[in-house]
Amino acid sequence: MVILRKLVPLGLVLASALIVNCGYVATNLYGVSSVLTVIFIPSSIVFFLGWFLRSLRRTIAYTFSFILLSALFAHISLSAPVLLNIIEDNYYKNLFIQAVFLRVVQYFLAVTFVSIITALVAGLAFD
Repeated sequence: MVILRKLVPLGLVLASALIVNCGYVATNLYGVSSVLTVIFIPSSIVFFLGWFLRSLRRTIAYTFSFILLSALFAHISLSAPVLLNIIEDNYYKNLFIQAVFLRVVQYFLAVTFVSIITALVAGLAFD
């Protein structure tokens, strides 16, 4: 039972990172509003993490793991054409990787700011 209590928040973080990654890929490929994927979805996920964990320290720790995991997933998803050798020109591969890296850093900074503010509010509200 104790193991299950520790695995549920980790599963929540993993599922949340996958949801945010899918939203971010949809923003880049299909033109979905970035307000939805950068502000609303991460804020609501972090709010529910705070509600579920009921501890400010754990909420902040899980928020940082959520942010790092979603940035890693976004980088892998957006680098997939290079990783799967769909793009074969070496010059274009280098440009593509740099552009993806800059895009992921921009996304990472925006999501970090919004998520940390939400985690502080949620952690203080439910602590």
